[in-house]
Amino acid sequence: MKDVNAENIEFLGSGALAPVKKWGAKWSLWAVHLVTSCCGVELAHAYASGYDAERWGTLNFGMMRQTNLIIVEGTITKKMARALRITWEQMPDPKFVILIGACGIEGGLFWNSYHITRPWKIVPVDYFVPGCPPTPEGLISAVRALQKKIERGEARTTVDFKEADLAKILGTEAGKERKPPKPPLKIAEKPEIKIEPKEVDWEFGNQLVDKLRGKIPYAEVFTTNVNRIYIKTNAKFYKKVAKALESEGFDHVKSINVIDVLHENKFIVECSVSSYSVKELMPVIVTFAAEIDRNNPRIPSLTDIWLSADYQEREMHDFFGVWFEGNPNMGQKFLIAPEVETPLRKDFKLEEPSYVLEESK
Repeated sequence: MKDVNAENIEFLGSGALAPVKKWGAKWSLWAVHLVTSCCGVELAHAYASGYDAERWGTLNFGMMRQTNLIIVEGTITKKMARALRITWEQMPDPKFVILIGACGIEGGLFWNSYHITRPWKIVPVDYFVPGCPPTPEGLISAVRALQKKIERGEARTTVDFKEADLAKILGTEAGKERKPPKPPLKIAEKPEIKIEPKEVDWEFGNQLVDKLRGKIPYAEVFTTNVNRIYIKTNAKFYKKVAKALESEGFDHVKSINVIDVLHENKFIVECSVSSYSVKELMPVIVTFAAEIDRNNPRIPSLTDIWLSADYQEREMHDFFGVWFEGNPNMGQKFLIAPEVETPLRKDFKLEEPSYVLEESK
């Protein structure tokens, strides 16, 4: 397998024009920055007036075909990996990559997430800037290190670590592998999820609650705050409640959520609706909820009432496996990798971390 990084440096250092090529590349590192996480703030900090990274011949630019450096800022998911690779492939040679942030290096906060990949497996990285968050000084240091690599023709680390006698420090035999104990992973029982009525000074809301109680006697309707109404119903009345709310002027779905109550072997499906067409209802959010069996999680789809329910239902199907009967898109993975099943269920098996302490030679 060819070493792209080595080929780029070899090209810059070859031929009679090598000094000119190295000088030009060194002082014109135009970076297409791939902002996927909060590390983008640190990059902005480095290039803002305080640090002014442009002084070192590097400039952020928005078009990959006119750049020779890509700064990967943070988390790269399996879906974003394709965009990263396409961006890198459209950059002209010689090109370089700097990766900043703990999320990009080893997953950071999301080290055990189902959809995180490693950018250095997607594109060849020249320098890593660790930290959460990484500092502007760290990014500038990486740029300077890359410039020195271009000039010298070889990569050098920017930090030297002293050798340590791990056996002496840890009190173990030299060379013996040592692993920390794995934390106990337990699913503890939690108290029942309770959403209870709250008396609020909201005249319009109290009138609306009374009206809804008359239209849907098979559900429990109450206020939880100003502009907030909650409806508890049975799964078989879930769609009837939706139709009653539509007739009152609630014309769109704001969100559909699933709560996994593992110790009670059930899901709570919540749908929040509001209105764009009725002025008095615009600030009001009504949430209606129903419980379904966790082993056979099925509930009617609301797409024929509110088309805006479609994306939300497909999302909850991907994440929890809830089947919304009547939605034609059930079973089609479109949010996550096809090999992943129901990652937000509380019993979803996470990849366990493995730590190995190695003694430097």
